[in-house]
Amino acid sequence: MKNEKVVFLTWKKFACLNDYRKPTLFALDLLKQFPHSNFVVDARNGFEDDKEDVEWGFSELLPNISKTDCEYVAFIMPETEDIQDEMDMWTKEFGKYFAVVKAKSFEQALSKINDRILVNVKYAVIPGKRDEFLEKVVENDIITASRAEPGNYKYEYYKPVDSEDILFLMEIWVSNKAQTLHSKTEHYQRLQSLKKEYVTNVTIEKYSISAIV
Repeated sequence: MKNEKVVFLTWKKFACLNDYRKPTLFALDLLKQFPHSNFVVDARNGFEDDKEDVEWGFSELLPNISKTDCEYVAFIMPETEDIQDEMDMWTKEFGKYFAVVKAKSFEQALSKINDRILVNVKYAVIPGKRDEFLEKVVENDIITASRAEPGNYKYEYYKPVDSEDILFLMEIWVSNKAQTLHSKTEHYQRLQSLKKEYVTNVTIEKYSISAIV
């Protein structure tokens, strides 16, 4: 769908083997053919849960999709959520490579892809301790774990050129809910402990933004 810049895959019913793999490989080819496209999957009428196909999807399909410049994957879920456990499994796996959103309609999926939450954080660090603080953040796997969350789009620290004791963090999340879930993770709590040890003041700015172009 060129105007929306998405590859849209609709499942009419549960599928397996070639009935599952052919449409997904076709979607992969479209993602390669049309740069800067995101992936929307309508799973309201079925999806896939054959063990061999799941293993193929995790080991072959997703790594190949990750080689495209697709950034977002949106799942349109059934109202009754009959396949919630199955979709949670796929959402978690997709989240290793992409920012993932769930929606109840195609229009809502597009809205969630295009609207994001930007959080700018400014840390005032104990003089002379900025590099040590950042090293501890890395050692505690806070950056990697935050980027691996399905709802994360960007998580990056920056050092300003005009100060040795200030550190900036830019976060972009797919939704307020994703950002809230981030605050409940173990790695977020590890960051809070480090802040008590190294940071004297924190300033936070939060914005709702449209898709980055």
